[in-house]
Amino acid sequence: MFALGLAKLTGFEYWAEIETVEQTPDTRIRRIDQSSGHNVVTTQSCEIVDWEEHVDDISHVIRQKCRRAYPAYYCLLVLARNGKNVDFEIVVQEIKKMQMPFAELWILGRLSIADMTMLRVIPDVLRVDFNISEALEKTRGRPEFVKPEKRGMSTEFRDLGMAYLPVP
Repeated sequence: MFALGLAKLTGFEYWAEIETVEQTPDTRIRRIDQSSGHNVVTTQSCEIVDWEEHVDDISHVIRQKCRRAYPAYYCLLVLARNGKNVDFEIVVQEIKKMQMPFAELWILGRLSIADMTMLRVIPDVLRVDFNISEALEKTRGRPEFVKPEKRGMSTEFRDLGMAYLPVP
């Protein structure tokens, strides 16, 4: 959902890579940047935390993550999956007072069954709302950036065949 929201916000195409070997980051969001005349894969390393039903205050969830050591270029994604309404202005004020080890902090949540919202709190406030079905429809027919494989501990290499990348 984060990659879909970024695509809606920027107009670029993104791919999500779930980390299966290392403990951190949880996910990497990748984009091919061709602005320099070359293909440059940009990567955003994301640490993800759920804001669940049994925790009332989103600030508590964020403080817990901020107590750990993360590289300064990481992004923190807070998935608001508890169905609670949030006064974003109050949340932004509370978070701005915290010692933040992350380059960016995003809160993702549902506005309705069909719609998502993303709020960036750090480094500055930015919000994007999008319809999930419409965002997914735009990705229909696009080739995969990386072929999905099963999780495992093997270190052997194997040929995955031809890779197809979308060219704008």
